Amino acid sequence: MSSCCEPQGYDRVFTAGVARRDAARYRRSGLTRDPRRVVELYRSGAIDGESVLDVGAGIGDLGLELLRAGASHVTAVDLSPGYDDAAATLLAEAGLAGRVQRAVGDLAARPDLAAPADVVALMKVVCCYADADRLLTVAAGHARRHLVLSYPRDTWWLRLFARATTVAARWRRTDWGFVVHPERALLAALEREGLHLTHRERTGAFTLAVLTRTRV
Repeated sequence: MSSCCEPQGYDRVFTAGVARRDAARYRRSGLTRDPRRVVELYRSGAIDGESVLDVGAGIGDLGLELLRAGASHVTAVDLSPGYDDAAATLLAEAGLAGRVQRAVGDLAARPDLAAPADVVALMKVVCCYADADRLLTVAAGHARRHLVLSYPRDTWWLRLFARATTVAARWRRTDWGFVVHPERALLAALEREGLHLTHRERTGAFTLAVLTRTRV
């Protein structure tokens, strides 16, 4: 059940039909660029035995590949229930269903949806969430070791696209919209929670960043 504080209407944008198309694409060609780079960064035993919290998990393809790379367990959280059936089918096909727990809801509004994990991932999530500071503060609080984040570059053409999605969201009566948050504000929110930037790279229209928990 959604709370009054959670974004509304995401299930009308991220539907079961979208999930089926995403699953078909994944079966055909594997991970998209940003999730693929995350798996590459955690190769060579770097994620062996680690737990993962995948926020905005969609069909759960990133979590599935991180399990194959050595992760012990994945918790997948998404605002839309439309992904659940496709995600369950992919996990069953891979024989990994027992190592993934899925939850539907807004982690920023309901932090108890997931326990802390060694690695927290937010792939193209903050660009779909208006209050990025709130979401990242909660996500950082769940990250024991690393937080992996992808976000759109602050360019004029992405800002133009964001304005167009705002109009479309009003027409569709949903809170969803594409948002370009300033990079400085995103990283500052995570740094306030004891994480510091250890890797950053440009991935087309997006930036991929890895932040690491500061050891006291």
